[in-house]
Amino acid sequence: MPKTNLPMPLGFYTSQSLPVSSQRCVNWIPTVMQGGSLVPSALLGRHGISQFTDTTKSICRGGHVMDGTAYFVNGTSLVSVASDGAISIKGTVSGSKRCVFADNGSIMAIVVPGGNSYTFDGTDFEQITDPDFQVSDTVSFYRGFFVFTTTDGKQLFVSNLNQPNNFDALDFGSAEGDPDRIVTQILDHDELSIIGERTKEVFRLVGGAGFPLQIIPGAFTEKGAHSKYGAIKFDSSFLYLGGGVNEGTAVWRQTSSAQAAKISTDAIDCEIQKFTKEEIAEAFAMNFSDKGQSFALFTFNSSRIPSRTFVYNGTASSLSESHVWFELQSGVTDAKWRVNAILKAYGKLLTGDSLGGKIGYLDASVKTEFDYPIFYQAAFQPFGRDGTTLFSGEFEATFEAGVGLTSGQGSNPVVRMDFSDDGGRTWSSEFSRSIGKIGAYEQRAVWRRQGRIPFARTVRFTLTDPVTANFIKLTANLEIGAQ
Repeated sequence: MPKTNLPMPLGFYTSQSLPVSSQRCVNWIPTVMQGGSLVPSALLGRHGISQFTDTTKSICRGGHVMDGTAYFVNGTSLVSVASDGAISIKGTVSGSKRCVFADNGSIMAIVVPGGNSYTFDGTDFEQITDPDFQVSDTVSFYRGFFVFTTTDGKQLFVSNLNQPNNFDALDFGSAEGDPDRIVTQILDHDELSIIGERTKEVFRLVGGAGFPLQIIPGAFTEKGAHSKYGAIKFDSSFLYLGGGVNEGTAVWRQTSSAQAAKISTDAIDCEIQKFTKEEIAEAFAMNFSDKGQSFALFTFNSSRIPSRTFVYNGTASSLSESHVWFELQSGVTDAKWRVNAILKAYGKLLTGDSLGGKIGYLDASVKTEFDYPIFYQAAFQPFGRDGTTLFSGEFEATFEAGVGLTSGQGSNPVVRMDFSDDGGRTWSSEFSRSIGKIGAYEQRAVWRRQGRIPFARTVRFTLTDPVTANFIKLTANLEIGAQ
């Protein structure tokens, strides 16, 4: 029989009923082609991470770029990272929580949620000690004012003009449309969104005497935020972790001043909602663009279950008119991606590390993370024929072949295939095939005599060699009836 092209998975979709779908895509980037090509979509290998420098401090608690210079909080140290990798300690940041940053081009504010807050002007590092300052969770900079939200969630307040160390006791406001607790804030399109637990209100700068911010009438969204770190600007809008009254946590995209649309699938929602309220409250968002794709990342930490990093591919979602998600993972077992911060500086995307004090950068020329191989895995959409028994004579996985290394691991790279006939509950033994030593561009990865498929089959592919990992298509010879 002629070969049948099996659908290339556009991301992550594991149904609550595994026989319906047990798809999962880890570290491969689901990509929709934007011109004439061999296939409409493919799974492309991702960026590696090379070391840029080492702070010799503890793990990264966040980072920020001010006036072209990259800064990271590692352990309890604020460090600057120069273009040549030179490290300079600028001050001591207490606590261990992830930090929140804002700047006006010359002065940076650093907030430790529920703890101390600091400023740094390129020379002097100071703790904010003004008696009218209140313990805060978030900060942003809006047209000359540093705007803070209090840890008790009751108020927002502003600094004196371009003076984040000085405050007036009367310069405060509150979200008035709903008495829910303020969780976070984000500035977008010259509007400041203050997001509570159930609702979002929008403020604009009006100036004059007294509190300089005013609520925009009608700019009210009945969706709130569930994490102070979970809001991120993305593709001319912003995304945030949250939901409305009696709703579980999902990922929302603000589409207007008063409207938000859910972009997480039910599969992503189910995975997010496995984390506790307290774990979700500490989840954080990041964004970056790489290889023509725009990504929003949401990382969840837990000591109970594996930590996870879910990634929304905005480019593929737009082109496919569907919501495309996948996972980034460090190591070969279920885990989050090790990156805690991504900053664009010195022509690179610098990364702060969750496993130590290293500063890395995303590097398309390497296929490892700090010399550790990248684990790729994809479980495809289950295939069958309305319950009719099928016989599979052959599977062929088309990779970019001939990309082996000259020596060591990866000199003869292999892909491993296993399959499940019970909806991903159990898997067969793995069967390995070469994807081509260096220069073997016509190498084919073929699995023959794959046997009887009683109802539906899910196939899964795994690759761990440090080579180019571009998965182009999957085909099969399928015949009706057992043979």
